[in-house]
Amino acid sequence: MAYKIIATILTSTNQAAEGLDAAIALADRMDAHLDVHVVTISHTETMHHYMGSEALLIAEQTRDAMAERDKINVWLKDRMHGEVTRWSSQSATVQGPALHDYLASKLRFSDLVVLPRPYQDNPEAATLVEACLFAAERPVLMIPKGCKAPDAGGHVLMGWNDGDEALAAARAALPLLEQADVADICIIDPPKHAADRSDPGGAMAQYLMRHGTKSEVAVLAKTETHVGDILLRRAKEVGAHMIVSGAYGHSRMREAVFGGATRDLLEAADLPILMSR
Repeated sequence: MAYKIIATILTSTNQAAEGLDAAIALADRMDAHLDVHVVTISHTETMHHYMGSEALLIAEQTRDAMAERDKINVWLKDRMHGEVTRWSSQSATVQGPALHDYLASKLRFSDLVVLPRPYQDNPEAATLVEACLFAAERPVLMIPKGCKAPDAGGHVLMGWNDGDEALAAARAALPLLEQADVADICIIDPPKHAADRSDPGGAMAQYLMRHGTKSEVAVLAKTETHVGDILLRRAKEVGAHMIVSGAYGHSRMREAVFGGATRDLLEAADLPILMSR
């Protein structure tokens, strides 16, 4: 199994190159087609201005966004010169509220979206990740600064709670899990009366085995406040080069206000994370 259509999104000439570089590397390794979406966003507040000024503001910001789009296209053409990856690009300038619908229509046939990790220096990154996960319903591989695409082989950490989001992430990550040497199925403080209490993680281990991946199950106590911190600590202990996790088990509003494993991982991770839901 392999990804055959890998996508990435560029929103600024100042954007970190980790997402594009990782997407190129994965497309090369899996003989996939790379879709590069150049998208600039015009953010215009249409309230609190004198009558008629909204149209002028929208026009000005749209011109700026279109100019940035053209710069990205020039940069992209230069960056891809000499690459052997099969690739194509599409570009657009959209108003902020239209971003989710635009990405949903463009990414729906992609197998995987590769982006820089949010909460670094790109203010658009978190919005792009949410649009991919919720609107386009596509798995997202997020690359922190200074990291590259996860190599074949090695150790992958999988956060597992027997939930729908975690299962969706495992399925979405299969092309990478099948290339891993070991998948560490990490279960934190499982319920005492869960259906699989006698063999937590056993069904997932069998699932991965049938896909050719050796796995280990680790049941950990919740010794820290944030589940994300426990996953990151475990990843360092086993030398994992990637984390696979379900995203947004709670509502996005609850995650934004109270935090949660999703946000903890996205804010602190120093290795690639693949999320789906």
